[in-house]
Amino acid sequence: MAQYDASALFLHAGMFAWRGHGVAVVGNKRSGKTSTVLAAAAAGADFVSNDDLSLHRGPGGLVGQGWPRSVSVRLDTLDPLGLTLPADITHPANRHRTDARLLMPQEISRMTRCRIVPAAPLKAVLFPSFTGDEKCTLRRLDEEETAERLLANLLTPPVKDDDLSARFAPPPEEQLADRIRHLAALVPAFSLHQSLTALGLRAELAGVLDRVVTAP
Repeated sequence: MAQYDASALFLHAGMFAWRGHGVAVVGNKRSGKTSTVLAAAAAGADFVSNDDLSLHRGPGGLVGQGWPRSVSVRLDTLDPLGLTLPADITHPANRHRTDARLLMPQEISRMTRCRIVPAAPLKAVLFPSFTGDEKCTLRRLDEEETAERLLANLLTPPVKDDDLSARFAPPPEEQLADRIRHLAALVPAFSLHQSLTALGLRAELAGVLDRVVTAP
């Protein structure tokens, strides 16, 4: 059994790696988190994680590590993303779902033609949201707003199973808050307001991601 890393931060977030740089996509349901991760993967990014992300200390800074679990993909997002479900998806729960499908990481790879990587060095944080118009707006966040948004998306405990949760000894809230503030000071963060219908525009998204991963 893998040893629990008490220094890790667990976030309700996905991650992709753009040109080798890890970008954490943080947000709750319906924020556009999954759509953003899939759109980036279809534009050429590597897929790391969709819904649960752990951040660990590495020799060059923080490293984001994904959890190999299924991804719930809403069917109404496929056309705007320019994607088609792969044949023979395997999750047994799909027979009971009408508005979404559960895809395993290898099925995400087949659908978007992306690579699956287990981890990536954290370069930036994105907080996506959908807008009603066609504009795509990228805004740099200050440290205070970044820390506030990250705290709202901490996974405590990091797993939903009560038996497993009992095995974890989470750090005190004050220590977690200190780690979040350190992360906010260390890594640039952005809000990304985007239109669902524009997510399939690969070139435009690539330009946005280039700006994100080259920010000082």
